[in-house]
Amino acid sequence: PCCGYESYYDCTADSAKRLDTQLTEYLQKMLGEATDLTNENGSTPAPTPLPPVVSPTPPNGCFTDEFSPWSECSVECGSTMGLQFRWRKVVPLSPSCPSPVETQPCTPPEGICGDEEISCVLEFGSGDISIEKVASGFNSPRDVAFHPTPGLHLGNRAEGRPFYPAEGGDEAWVVNGGNHSVSIVTSIGTDVQSTLSRRDRGYYHYMINGTALSFNSVKDSGRTPDRDALNYWAICNDNPNTYLDTKEPNYFMGPTLYNSDPSNGNTVNRLGDECLKEEPCYFLHADMLHEAPACIGIAHDPERDTSYGNVYWAFDATGDRRMGQLVRFDFQQPHGPGSMDHSVAAIRRYVEVELERGPPGVHAGMVVHPTRKEVYVAVPGSGQVLAIRTDSGSFARTAREEYPIYSNRLPSFEYSIWECADQRVFASGIHTPTGMALSNDGERIFVAERNTGKILVYDVASGSQLTFVNTGLNSIGGMAISPSTNELYFVDDDTNSLNKVKGTSKCLLPFASRINPSFTSELVNAREQIDLPNEKEDINLNSILFKDFKCTVDPVIPNSSFFDQVHDDTGYASDDPDVQSNTAGMDDTAALLANRTDCGYDSELNFDALLLGGYYCHTCLPELENMCDRGGTCSNIQWRGYTCDNEYRVVVRNEKVQIITTEGTIVEPELIKLKKDVTYRFTVLGDNEHEVCAIASSDNISVVYNDPALRLGRSNAEEDLTTVCIDKGPLLIHIRDETTVSSISLRDKNSTEIQLEYKMQVMDERVLWHLPVLITGIVVGVFIAIGTAFYFMRKISKKK
Repeated sequence: PCCGYESYYDCTADSAKRLDTQLTEYLQKMLGEATDLTNENGSTPAPTPLPPVVSPTPPNGCFTDEFSPWSECSVECGSTMGLQFRWRKVVPLSPSCPSPVETQPCTPPEGICGDEEISCVLEFGSGDISIEKVASGFNSPRDVAFHPTPGLHLGNRAEGRPFYPAEGGDEAWVVNGGNHSVSIVTSIGTDVQSTLSRRDRGYYHYMINGTALSFNSVKDSGRTPDRDALNYWAICNDNPNTYLDTKEPNYFMGPTLYNSDPSNGNTVNRLGDECLKEEPCYFLHADMLHEAPACIGIAHDPERDTSYGNVYWAFDATGDRRMGQLVRFDFQQPHGPGSMDHSVAAIRRYVEVELERGPPGVHAGMVVHPTRKEVYVAVPGSGQVLAIRTDSGSFARTAREEYPIYSNRLPSFEYSIWECADQRVFASGIHTPTGMALSNDGERIFVAERNTGKILVYDVASGSQLTFVNTGLNSIGGMAISPSTNELYFVDDDTNSLNKVKGTSKCLLPFASRINPSFTSELVNAREQIDLPNEKEDINLNSILFKDFKCTVDPVIPNSSFFDQVHDDTGYASDDPDVQSNTAGMDDTAALLANRTDCGYDSELNFDALLLGGYYCHTCLPELENMCDRGGTCSNIQWRGYTCDNEYRVVVRNEKVQIITTEGTIVEPELIKLKKDVTYRFTVLGDNEHEVCAIASSDNISVVYNDPALRLGRSNAEEDLTTVCIDKGPLLIHIRDETTVSSISLRDKNSTEIQLEYKMQVMDERVLWHLPVLITGIVVGVFIAIGTAFYFMRKISKKK
């Protein structure tokens, strides 16, 4: 925004305002010249001829023709009401002139469609329709989406577990609102189907109460590889930023963007380093914007016009605190993992698209039609599905005055209010519409009714309801169409399950569209006659039917105070957008946060500042007990991540087993003291040629491979041992509550003799607790005995 400056970040708010004033002066001068209608010789040029077929000029300067007859009804048959229109020529197309189009509802000429009894839905199949459970064990699943490149994220091995992308099958990602994670279901429908859950290390901010997610699945965008955002995904967070209800809301919340490619720092371990295939991994966000603090629906826009393709539409349930609103987020070039630069982004708030949220935790489905350029939004509170033109509307004013919580104060951060967007009610009378999916051919929209368990099927072209299926489940959330099998999948909250609709046979006679061909022909003719600027190539003929030709935006001239950041006690307030970045280092303000203990709900400490200051393990942040495996204690490593005192790595070097910390320090075995009710993680690194075995001397010790919920039986009952041997991956050792004193050994299985055996004593905390009490008792007893003896000795001496 600052032309001529050497550095982009030299552009201050005052500089931008000054240049804006100069530009305004130039424009006013040019506009003044353009309105001078006299030629050089002083004569007035002849006016441009107007179209011949017009009525006499009315006083307001608008030329209008007579209306055409009413068109035929848009719907041929069925019970869904259709639409009629009539049009006329109006010059100019201006809000001050009459509208060129009028519409009215109509009843289809045929009440019953002839194919209702014999037709089927491609995504359901035909015959007996049933609901098949695909996977379960989720934690309040809210939404599901299919990864555009199965196997990219997990590969053949992750977190010590094998995966088999070569076996085929789709890969579904399920958002768990209950534990703020994403479950990845791989190789769906094969014998090697498996599920792995993963989340962000700072899930209480970046993935809190996730309610929706959406992938960029555009594989032929035409963008260069360095600008192609294929396989990126965004998650919607339904929370006013309360850090799991430990902090009063500040509404600094919105969608988070991730790159599912695990390379280049997009996936890290607890310490923040490159994630090895044998250890726990975490998402590291690529960007985040903070203008939708109660986001319950999100959809990627498959447009090809922006530079990076990171445009997402979101259902902001907070809106103006009265009604939710539609928000368009363009992350533009993401700041990437490790940075906190939010100065380059564009957010449009459509204040006239009012969205009413439903009950708490209810997902709002959203889909963007790739060719009709419409975003369809399920509105749970009003029982409707709205359709909004993605390329309609106009800039009205900056949003910084009316909505003063935003991500960055630099002028390059665009936050604006848009008005006059084309919107219509696509479907109504739905009982709490929630999940929504668009067919792969773009001809059908599926809408879930949460209260009834029905999935309704609509014809996109006409808006007619074709049919429905009853699932028997009353808490349906998000839905998605399989890209390979074309089947409809959905999640259910009450049963914590992922399901699909399945017929007994393939659909051979699908429902035909209910759109009336005559209506379409008349609409084409009207579009040719009405001169709509920039819409000649638009295939969505409905654009003239739902445009508000009388709408005018409400502009407000910005002033420099709009650039003031209200969220000024975190790193976002700095003029240097890289001040809170791992490449710039920690600033003095962030360093001072290490010893802050004012963690109260309404204290002055801003928890956002902790994350921006490089803290993942801080006494004020929530759920520190969940940062490590059970019973472990975390230690923050500034700007990187954290370590856990119950996590070690195991390597075999020179035929000897060695234990090292996650930071690479060799640990002497006698320094490791196992405690009861703690799960210890020993990750065997994958470059070993030998297996490493964990041997417990008591069955009170559980030795588990990878999954702490899985208890492996003892391999040798006569010796009363529990033994597990692996060549790579995690060994989880858990000391049960009733354990008193036992030992655990790690050794190289393939060596002819044990090269090195670690015996780690298991200390009973009850003994450690009783020991000082016992010592204190002994000391007190000694003093009492001495005092008593002294007392009697004095009495005896007095008697003498």
